[in-house]
Amino acid sequence: MEQKKRRALCDLKIGESGHVYAVNAADQRMRRHIVDMGITPGTEIRIVKAAPMGDPIEIALRGYSMSLRKADAATILLMEEAEHETFHKSVERARAEHEAHAHALLAEKQHPSNTDKEGHARAAMLTGFMLEHGTCCDLKNGALCSREVFDDGEPVRLALAGNPNCGKTTLFNAMTGGKEYVGNWPGVTVEKKEGKIKSVAGTDGETLCTHGHEMTLVDLPGIYSLSPYSMEEVVARDYIINERPDAIINIVDGTNLERNLYLTVQLLELERPMIIALNMMDEVAKNGDTIDCKRLALELGIPVVPISARTGQGIDELIKSAQKLIYAAHTQLHEGFHIEPDDVYDDYTHMQHHRIGELVEPYAKAAGLPLHWTEIKLLEGDDRVRDALNLPEDKAEQVDAIVRDYAAANPVGDNESTVADSRYRYIEHVTAAALTRGKKDAALERSAKIDALLTHKVWAIPVFILIMAAIFALTFSTLGAFLSDGVGMLIDDGLAPLVRTALASAPAWFTRLVCDGIIKGVGGVLTFLPQIALLFLCLSILEDSGYMSRIAFIMDKPMRRFGLSGKSFIPLLMGFGCTVPATMGARTMDNDRDRRITVLLLPFMSCSAKLPVYGLLAGAFFPRYRGIVIFSLYILGVVLGILSGLLFKRTMFTGEEAPFVIELPPYRMPSAKNVLTHVWERVSHFLEKAGTIIFAMSVLLWFLESFNFSFQMVENAGDSIIGRIGSLIAPVFTPLGFGTWQAAVALITGIVAKEAVVSSLAMFYGFSVSAESAVVGSALAGTFTPLAAYSFLVFVLLYTPCMAAVATMRRELASRKWTAFAVVYQIGIAYIAALLTYFIGSFFAG
Repeated sequence: MEQKKRRALCDLKIGESGHVYAVNAADQRMRRHIVDMGITPGTEIRIVKAAPMGDPIEIALRGYSMSLRKADAATILLMEEAEHETFHKSVERARAEHEAHAHALLAEKQHPSNTDKEGHARAAMLTGFMLEHGTCCDLKNGALCSREVFDDGEPVRLALAGNPNCGKTTLFNAMTGGKEYVGNWPGVTVEKKEGKIKSVAGTDGETLCTHGHEMTLVDLPGIYSLSPYSMEEVVARDYIINERPDAIINIVDGTNLERNLYLTVQLLELERPMIIALNMMDEVAKNGDTIDCKRLALELGIPVVPISARTGQGIDELIKSAQKLIYAAHTQLHEGFHIEPDDVYDDYTHMQHHRIGELVEPYAKAAGLPLHWTEIKLLEGDDRVRDALNLPEDKAEQVDAIVRDYAAANPVGDNESTVADSRYRYIEHVTAAALTRGKKDAALERSAKIDALLTHKVWAIPVFILIMAAIFALTFSTLGAFLSDGVGMLIDDGLAPLVRTALASAPAWFTRLVCDGIIKGVGGVLTFLPQIALLFLCLSILEDSGYMSRIAFIMDKPMRRFGLSGKSFIPLLMGFGCTVPATMGARTMDNDRDRRITVLLLPFMSCSAKLPVYGLLAGAFFPRYRGIVIFSLYILGVVLGILSGLLFKRTMFTGEEAPFVIELPPYRMPSAKNVLTHVWERVSHFLEKAGTIIFAMSVLLWFLESFNFSFQMVENAGDSIIGRIGSLIAPVFTPLGFGTWQAAVALITGIVAKEAVVSSLAMFYGFSVSAESAVVGSALAGTFTPLAAYSFLVFVLLYTPCMAAVATMRRELASRKWTAFAVVYQIGIAYIAALLTYFIGSFFAG
């Protein structure tokens, strides 16, 4: 009855604060996630604002901001205003009683909590030395730089772990020279990626010495804790636990130290060699804060290297320090930089987890799980760890009894919150010792001013629509169209005549293959490269700035009406660029239901590969309204996606929606290097397809168009192999207005790659890539009317995505049945939509 009378977080008004009494969520996974985010008894939470439609809400706690729905906020119960001080005293009193008893028992067992003082001092000394000299290799005694630890010749693997949006991927790219995708919103890395650490010149001019070992860096998805909540967190946790990397580089966002150190503490529990890369140090300085790295290393017991991954500051030192850490590590526990992190907990927690360890040690060893970490996870009530141990019934009952005793020691009676609170109290002690804050948090103030407009109750959605409209106008109607025409002229008026002249003495069939096949096919696709580059440039700026999380925050409530959460909006928006990474991005969804719906709806978001088709036909048949026509296709895809979402929600996916909990990172000025890296990654992927798939398709189509089944060259393409095959399929598309073999074959080639539709049409109808829109329209006029052309575009918009996207969907859905359904559903929707378009258009056209 008492809990029912308590206020909940959702009852607070904007600007009001309250202290947490308990988290009462029915969903245990959601409850643990909320607790891991720092919402523990006694924590002060302030309501910052609500989304334009009233839900979700933004809250501020422990120096950072996050968003959650009011329904989830209703599960967070608050203390009365006068109760906080009394509660605090009762907790301290209960803690003192249990601490005294636990301290005595630990003393009897000769297991004090400060067993690793030397390890802490050593970490501080190494950190101080690196800050002064940049490397520890110059130490003459070599005590900190053992070179004999790994003598089996095996590669050394370093795991890069950290919170979402802490700069892991940027650091990975800096250390490996990779081109991995970087963005300023949670969940960019959706699978682990590996890269060889590049050689780095030292101060003496020599390259980084790996002593005969390859150093491989593994970039793991961002996680908030080792209690997996989403699929990406499962990937990261399983890798660290099961594959046991030689060392862990924990990248920590220095601007949000308390929130990030929670994962650090859990990684310490694994008792693996570890080093901290303290990132965003340039922003820490801008905010007027200072972090004493040597003191931080002393408190944590692991070396700390300050870096600024976005600018490259300190990367060389980090690589060298990571190498020294690996060579200093020994195989047995409690040596070198292996420390037993018992000082993380109060003595009572310390005692209870050791009691569990005495019961489960052989089972943890058999399961290949770190004992210390296993003890703590059982104390928290982690079912995955418990199942992995396969404990006998009597042992399981004894563990349960210890957990119940531990929970009873907390006035709220909650073991999960007690463990989390113990960690956060330790973190508060560490940050108080190492962090000195300036008078104001400049980053939060700057973000608040920007949010005043971008998340405004009235202006948020209009501003978002205006931004997207500007992106489409820039890409399709103005600069993008101008650059696209320029590339076309360069190919048609420059390259094609030059090649034709050079091949004047070559056989006629070879000249036709190169000029009419390859140049028309590949060149027709390359014409639209500037538009694709501009689209990815704009999307990259939005991602790197931190606006993506705000879009998810703004759009959560309207998305829920269609069976999705605001988190789904991010991969759906990515789908306008490329369906493949967008499908992989759906891993950030918190349950299978939302993940599957998101993947099934992604093909409705028109990917950039379809742009060449839109540009070709819209320019040919609607030259004055090309931008409007293309924009209408995007809108049609979104509308049909919404309707499909409603259909799925009410039929196949009727279960409960996943909760919406997302961190709102501060706005940051987009990094030119990050943005250009992302654009180049997508452009190079496009060029790779043009140079491989489109090239091969162009050669194959030229052959099939030029020869009949007797392998004799024909003048009339209708008599060719492809003409005969297309003629058999064409009647299927007659009701849609484009029942010709050319259109049918072009659509089939589009299943391999959507860009191939353009190269196919250019070859079949004999027009050049830089021809005026009127010339292209004239070439197509024999088989296409404007209405038929628009119907064709609708079909291209909606039918099954390319083979690469389908393969990715198969992997992410982990089901042939769902993949087959997605393909059949898209083709069916495309056919019906194109049929209705042509039928309704014909009716009004008379």
